Amino acid sequence: MKNLSIILPFVVLFFVSSCKKDDTTTPAKSKKDILTAKTWLISEVSASGAVVYTKGGTDALNLGFAKVSLKFNTDGSLTGLDNSGKALPTNAKWALSSDETKINISNSGLTGLDGDVPIVQLNESVLELKGKVTVQGVVYDGNLKMIPQ
Repeated sequence: MKNLSIILPFVVLFFVSSCKKDDTTTPAKSKKDILTAKTWLISEVSASGAVVYTKGGTDALNLGFAKVSLKFNTDGSLTGLDNSGKALPTNAKWALSSDETKINISNSGLTGLDGDVPIVQLNESVLELKGKVTVQGVVYDGNLKMIPQ
């Protein structure tokens, strides 16, 4: 009985210490997963550092940014609406660069976005791209911030 009273605490300790919570961590989403999960709407456009459009504000230059929506589909196709509210061409495509620092967009018809577009920021709440913005016929370096719909 004496041996049992000495061994029993060790047996209980062994079982208690071997029972631990499962550590389930959610793996980080890839940039492709983030891009393809939602439809993206323009929230802000800047040209040469000056903000020319803010979602919910007035579009004083009447550039139609409020109409643009982009859906990056998992098959590499790009769907959505352009700045006149028309559907993007059916052959519009997108692909991430191998280092995931750029998006190659083709056949979208969106000025300044076709070609290799550097990604400034991408997470589940914002997509920011560096491209070209045409304002009243003049092309500027610009940034395009998008938010999920």
